Amino acid sequence: MARLLIIGKMPPPIGGVSVHIQRLTRRLRQMEVDFDFCDYGKTSALRILFEIFTHSVVHIHFSNPGAQATLAVFCRLTGKKLIITYHGCWGRYRSLGNWTVILSARLAYIPIVQERTSLLRALQCNPRSREISTYIADREILPLSPPLRAILISRRKYYRATFCTNAWNVTFDKNGREIYGISEMVSHFASYPEYQLLISDPSGNYRSYIQQSTTHIPDNIFFINHLHDFRSILLLSEAFIRNTTTDGVSLSVQEAHELGIPVLASAAVARPPFCSIFKDFSKTDLTAKLNEAKRLITLPREASDVVEKLIELYREMERE
Repeated sequence: MARLLIIGKMPPPIGGVSVHIQRLTRRLRQMEVDFDFCDYGKTSALRILFEIFTHSVVHIHFSNPGAQATLAVFCRLTGKKLIITYHGCWGRYRSLGNWTVILSARLAYIPIVQERTSLLRALQCNPRSREISTYIADREILPLSPPLRAILISRRKYYRATFCTNAWNVTFDKNGREIYGISEMVSHFASYPEYQLLISDPSGNYRSYIQQSTTHIPDNIFFINHLHDFRSILLLSEAFIRNTTTDGVSLSVQEAHELGIPVLASAAVARPPFCSIFKDFSKTDLTAKLNEAKRLITLPREASDVVEKLIELYREMERE
């Protein structure tokens, strides 16, 4: 019986959490780490509880505070060591949700957070808290379908620069604002007909949402509404835009830097030094920010092997 159980969700849908799980489990298998995986999207609650009961170390990856707290209580009652990776920054929920996050962190054996501000808050709940990024590099880039690639290459010649962004679905923050800020971007790009914006929308829900909420989508906006590797879109762009109201360690921000693609990012959370930061996208000078992002992208990012850190953490727990 494997001591370690990882609970999460595999793509699709494609999102930062599901891609992290996919890359993490693949690397662990390559490194011959003994573990079992449970996809909560395909497994009943009763089966999940049974799997937890038959493992001594449990590592969960999902963002529902209530589910996190429920499993934290179950693990505490059954004597299981629970690791919770919090994929977003702390404080992003309403008061009840934030309180529930604090509860789960106190009950967990080790909480893992993504950035320093969240770490300071997590340490107040649990002195075992760690800061470990969720970004795991993957060199294999899946090519776009030939028809889509041909369309995107053809469109590029009509614009001075191509920007891109992505959203796994239409979601809203605790204040009712679009987390990914796509509507705001579509509106602002109408004032920049010399630039185009490619929107990675694998669920197809954002295009429908925009069509319902606006009378006209500018010609310089192009939705890609089927499954694809976003890195292939990055490689056909001059810059990536991350216009979020909250965030964790953005997979796309890290991938853009790895590919040498300039990054424009909101000031919602602390960003890497290679990002050109804006406070209000609707008031952002895209030309000035693009030039700044081109200069900053040459700055190095902090390199760390996330999987090696997690393996060492698992080994520590085995020795305790």
